[in-house]
Amino acid sequence: MSKTLLSVLPLIFSVVSVVLSGYMSVRQQKISHRLRVEEDRREKEESALAAAQRVYEPMAQAAAELQSRIYNIVENDWVTLTKRYEGHGDYPTRSTAFLFAHYFGWVEARRQSVLDSSGKGGRDETVQGLIDNIQKIMRRGDDSEGFSFFSAEQRAIGELMFFWEVVPDSGLRIPHVLGYAAFSTRYENDSEFRTWFTPVDAGIARVAEGDVSRLVDIQGGLVRLILELDPKQRYTTGYDLTPIHLAAGGEPVIDAPTAEQSTQ
Repeated sequence: MSKTLLSVLPLIFSVVSVVLSGYMSVRQQKISHRLRVEEDRREKEESALAAAQRVYEPMAQAAAELQSRIYNIVENDWVTLTKRYEGHGDYPTRSTAFLFAHYFGWVEARRQSVLDSSGKGGRDETVQGLIDNIQKIMRRGDDSEGFSFFSAEQRAIGELMFFWEVVPDSGLRIPHVLGYAAFSTRYENDSEFRTWFTPVDAGIARVAEGDVSRLVDIQGGLVRLILELDPKQRYTTGYDLTPIHLAAGGEPVIDAPTAEQSTQ
């Protein structure tokens, strides 16, 4: 082997080593990038689902309060309920509108909490299916327009009720839904806001005529959702979650309510 070749070999090995090193470095960077992207994606999905689960408790409570009001409207009829709150103005109508709005607000809170999530598999997919079922019942077209909210109306009311609270200096966002005081102020003073709740007014008129079929179906859907969100009734203790059903003659069949149920 010539001296020239011997002198060139180290240079060749050096160049090859640099090229290989560069190639391996670029390849490693690409692999690391893909791993980071995948990790970020998993973290987003997990955090979104965790955020959804954080709203399960207030959503279960909102659903329990709404189904409890429905239970009492069906059991006691609207006239009896109105007499119970005689002297409190339009409280029966306004509070019933609020209970629907409060539920829609927490449904929207959950939706926004899982915007970055695939939502596939596990408990949250089941929750979504139960929410979808309630939405279908409320938007269902039949002879009764009472308590009939189109899908877009349900979403719009939820958006009006929902807001994020941002914790200063941390960027942490906490989901919130308007309470009864804030709702009442808007309901009384904002005619456009109040217009969203004409299905409640129509529903009350239908109930006065003895039509409770949609309410019965809504209550049953809410009960199924509550039992999924809170199977041990940690957050909804005291609520009677017995589904109402209609007998052959159209009369509602209900077991005796608990003390908590009878006060809503």
